[in-house]
Amino acid sequence: MRPAHGTLRLLRTASLAAACTGLAWAGHDPWAGGPAGPGGFVLATVVLAPVLWHFTRVMRGFGDIFAVMATLQVILHLILQGSADPAFATFDTGVDHSGHGVLAHAFGFAPGMLLAHLWAALLASALLAYGESALWSLAALLSRALPPARARALPLPPTPGIAAAVAPVVPTAPALSAHRPRGPPAIALAA
Repeated sequence: MRPAHGTLRLLRTASLAAACTGLAWAGHDPWAGGPAGPGGFVLATVVLAPVLWHFTRVMRGFGDIFAVMATLQVILHLILQGSADPAFATFDTGVDHSGHGVLAHAFGFAPGMLLAHLWAALLASALLAYGESALWSLAALLSRALPPARARALPLPPTPGIAAAVAPVVPTAPALSAHRPRGPPAIALAA
């Protein structure tokens, strides 16, 4: 693997890991007892990066990626839940928890939290499966929509020694005969 290719792949993997962790965090925080700490975000990104390193090597289908991302959402949830400030983690005992068990409540797997992480897994899978091609399509659209960049010709100062040695060549009109011999043009032969 070339060093530039490896660096590009590492940057792509790191940015995808941060984006996927951001999706999990955005789904997690509204349903959590308190906001996840920045250390949890970093730790979740570090945990996610080696898995995504595998996905940046070869293109995978949406189903394959979703199966892995849905499983990883459990780990990301536990990391984000564990990084929450304990002062915010108050469990409301006045709420009826008959919809989920005590163990699910202790780990924070309420139905809303499960749905939020499911959406995060779906969005992250779509990002991983189709994000790069969507980015290249957007870049192609932008390149067609923007005016072409034109390089301005900078005038060069004349070089005194070379200008006298080169004589101007006047092109001759091409012969209209269809049967002329193959070879260099008449201008090159005259020189």
